[in-house]
Amino acid sequence: MKRSGGTAGRNAGCSCRNRRSPNVVHAFSVCDDPEYFYDYVQGLIDGLNSGLDSRDIVSIENAKGLGYAMNTAEELKFVKDIAASTGIVLDPVYSGKAVYGLLKDMAGNPAKWKGRKVLFIHTGGLLGLYDKADQLSSLAGSWRRMDLEDSVPRKDGTGKMF
Repeated sequence: MKRSGGTAGRNAGCSCRNRRSPNVVHAFSVCDDPEYFYDYVQGLIDGLNSGLDSRDIVSIENAKGLGYAMNTAEELKFVKDIAASTGIVLDPVYSGKAVYGLLKDMAGNPAKWKGRKVLFIHTGGLLGLYDKADQLSSLAGSWRRMDLEDSVPRKDGTGKMF
């Protein structure tokens, strides 16, 4: 089975770029266990002959919950609540689980995060919303799937968006 290393590669790159920085990249794994990604990142680092150890430059937390693309009711409600309160749309497969893991870690380990500036890199995955539309619709109220022939009126009333 081929697995994505995009997140691992990005983490390795960010970490190597900041090798003299005391900051650590925090990653939240949503499809494999942290060990898999530590090994993957180490392989990338070894290819650079940098002499770095993946565990010194990246902290990887398990955020996969029930499993890849499987969500608890709490995770789905979290995705909906974030969208409703901030306007930031997260998908329930990747970014939603990662942010959920980040906020749980921040709540569970406040000393680790106190005084820190946090940059969350939203890596996409919004297509994962489509497969979860039925599960999310009961949480979203009047939200429904949009048919391709539907169009959306512009807020300024000057026609349609598409």
